[in-house]
Amino acid sequence: MKHHHSYIISWVTIVFLCLGSLFISGASGDNQTLGISQQDINYPTNIWDSDSELCEHYHSLPDVLKCTFVNETADCQIDEGFVNYLKFSICQFEARLIPLPLTILGVWLVFLLAALGVTADNYFCPALTVISHTLKLSQNIAGVTFLAFGNGAPDIFSAVAAISAAKNGDAGLAIGALFGAGIFVTTIVAGAISFTRPFKMVERPFLRDVIFYLAAAFWTFKVLYVGEIYLWEAVGFVVLYAVYVAVVLIGRKIYQRQKRGRSTDNSAPSSQITSGLESNGTGSSVNAHENDVSSGYNIQANVANGLGATESLFAGVILGGNDPIHRDTQALLGNQEDEGSHPLLEFCKSINPIDTDGWSQMGCIAKLYEIFKAPIVFLLTLTIPVVDYAEEKHNWNRLLNTFHCISAPVFCVMMVEVGMTDIMGSFQVWELVLCIGVVLAIVVFFTSKFDKQPVYHPLFSYGGFIVAVIWIYSIANEIVNLLEMYGVVFEVSNEVLGLTVLAWGNSIGDMIADVTMAKQGFPKMALSACFGGPLFNMLLGIGISCITASRKTGHFPLNHNDVQYVLAGGLAASLIFSLVFMLVRKFHVGKLYSLLLLIIYVAFLVLALLTDLNVIPI
Repeated sequence: MKHHHSYIISWVTIVFLCLGSLFISGASGDNQTLGISQQDINYPTNIWDSDSELCEHYHSLPDVLKCTFVNETADCQIDEGFVNYLKFSICQFEARLIPLPLTILGVWLVFLLAALGVTADNYFCPALTVISHTLKLSQNIAGVTFLAFGNGAPDIFSAVAAISAAKNGDAGLAIGALFGAGIFVTTIVAGAISFTRPFKMVERPFLRDVIFYLAAAFWTFKVLYVGEIYLWEAVGFVVLYAVYVAVVLIGRKIYQRQKRGRSTDNSAPSSQITSGLESNGTGSSVNAHENDVSSGYNIQANVANGLGATESLFAGVILGGNDPIHRDTQALLGNQEDEGSHPLLEFCKSINPIDTDGWSQMGCIAKLYEIFKAPIVFLLTLTIPVVDYAEEKHNWNRLLNTFHCISAPVFCVMMVEVGMTDIMGSFQVWELVLCIGVVLAIVVFFTSKFDKQPVYHPLFSYGGFIVAVIWIYSIANEIVNLLEMYGVVFEVSNEVLGLTVLAWGNSIGDMIADVTMAKQGFPKMALSACFGGPLFNMLLGIGISCITASRKTGHFPLNHNDVQYVLAGGLAASLIFSLVFMLVRKFHVGKLYSLLLLIIYVAFLVLALLTDLNVIPI
């Protein structure tokens, strides 16, 4: 019965949040206002310049003019995304009720941050894993390319969305998020890992990652100081990452050669030792340590795939086992196979957003989180095909995957806002895509079986990759729009919002994953991830986003301010401190290292906030 309750709860939650989304989407209408009459909207507006006025100037206007100002001022409009949250807050509610929409949107922001992590962990990373397998990439190359990209997707797409939405060169949200997340991970997360147990860090990978990270941070600071980035410089960030990948792979080849050379001098070769460990059930962990320690941040992607970094925040690892509903059904049928009901049951189970198998083992907080994320899991499941080699039949579901042939392409054209475009008279793009999808669905259904995945099943991972990218980018756009709205309402700079809310939201999953890995006996790998991961995010986050922004004119202007200098200085201080500490203590870390890193982060955060408030001029 408790499993039936979880089904009911999940569907009620989905309906509730869908209705809430429809209510919020009503804010996109310019004149749909509450508490403001049409007479107020038609009030003369020649007291401001709609093209040059800054959006935060609405605070100085009387309440009856604020909605009109927000509707007409160019700086208050959104370039990407679907909902103008400032219009929703100002125009849909009376001035005395403004705390209500801000609270509602605060919950919506938390939901979007959770959705971003769930999409990356459970849908984007598995697609990249299968793609790297079908392309026959080695584990090392896949680790520093596809899997690392999957793990850093929330940060990278958030940066792309923030810079795409930047007005007049104000990329403070992206800069704040990338620098802020870097400082948070290299201090708070690294400190939490070191606090779990004392250990000695691996020297060469650590030095490599810190040196590259310092170079990337310095280059970013130089671009900000100059005030613009050219296309060739944006490409240079990606090239620098390619150089880093080459150094990782070459270093690993050298390490393996040296290891083989040493093994010939031993009576028991390392391969035999490894084989013995594997026969005792421990070799996989030891071997994974040796394989991944030279490519530090690879562990983040592995944990994201294996543990689900964001999922483990509340819900923990999803448990396996036989489904009770399946057992009950089989008992009612007298253990006789019913080819009609079994596929339908399999389909219903696959689209259920609640983990019924692990529900009874969850605590109260985990259950609340399971319900909280149910709507986005339901929508993701209906639109993104997932190929998972760890699952039975590689997660093949004939009915669901047939439905994906229709839902995925239609969803894509609608989300990129070309679905309603007329192509032949009144015939629109989404209708054409729907027809193609139906044909494809028919082909898939009649060329596949229920009990075995078809030979072309891995191709679904490529489609899943595309749909997951669109989902992640769309969610990131909404997060950026929300944060910019809060910045305007509370008169907080984008840099501060980026280094706090966006950075913390994107990094909390990494923190849980890395600390978990450290507690499982791999603190070296976890600490390596604290430097390799943010390096990847900064190089590709700035590189890809600025390439996109500067591809038309050849350059992109970047405003700089004192808070950005504090960000750059804080990251440099964190990296240099870790470098000096490791050299002085001969790469031994422990609670002292944790305490000092915590002090650095608190000092940085206080300095950044005081600088933003103009209490401390720089």
